[in-house]
Amino acid sequence: MNKNISYIKNIKDLLESDLTILKYQNEIKNGGIIIIRNLIEKKKINQLKKYLIKIGQNSLPQYQPVKIGAPNHHRLFNDDPRSIVRGAFHQFSFYRWNQDLIDVFSIFEKGFWIKNILSNRNKNDFLKIEPNINDKFVARVSIQFYPSGIGYLNEHSDPVGEHQISAPLVVMSDKGAKKDFITGGSYFYGKDKKKFFIEDIANIGDLVIYDSSLPHGVELVDKNIKNIDWSNFKGRWTAVLATNKIEGSHAVRDSVDLQKKK
Repeated sequence: MNKNISYIKNIKDLLESDLTILKYQNEIKNGGIIIIRNLIEKKKINQLKKYLIKIGQNSLPQYQPVKIGAPNHHRLFNDDPRSIVRGAFHQFSFYRWNQDLIDVFSIFEKGFWIKNILSNRNKNDFLKIEPNINDKFVARVSIQFYPSGIGYLNEHSDPVGEHQISAPLVVMSDKGAKKDFITGGSYFYGKDKKKFFIEDIANIGDLVIYDSSLPHGVELVDKNIKNIDWSNFKGRWTAVLATNKIEGSHAVRDSVDLQKKK
């Protein structure tokens, strides 16, 4: 793989000094990966998945633009040619200003703090309950479910810049025989140009920080399984801690689908 991976068990080890922060910033910018172990308890992740399954099975998905004051919602991406990055997955979006029964945004708040500090921002940037209507970016928890035999996301590059050094992932599924899924999942490339998969090097509850502008994607989950049922929620879950530009803004570029045919 030849990829520089740093495992951190204590957040204080990451944020103890400016020199330590600079060290990890440079690792990310040079293609390395930072994995913070057990940022979120597995019990909390499993509780969250049960909550989302109830929502997904008992309400209609709908499109909502990314904007100030947007409601929490869920929607399907099913090989839609209109998508900026083509894929097949079920997405659940949560914003800081909304309330819900288990306060989903607060579960991931520590991840946003870490990301903001590594991005040379104040810890609570983009996390106001009452944001400014003129804000160019919003923080969004994007939880994604990839059904076995169906779920994938084309290889792509996401924007990084003053708003974020990374769009980190939180691992929410176990990979392997008799676990949530067996093959596929989020991948990156090592210096040897070979794919490696996040769930092969990280566990449920881990925060994975990387340079989101580098090529990455989600390989078809469980390609050998014939599944046409989205509603059974068998497959792979993950969460993306994103700082997104609001719809219509040109503050940063869009994501780029590296596999889409022109």
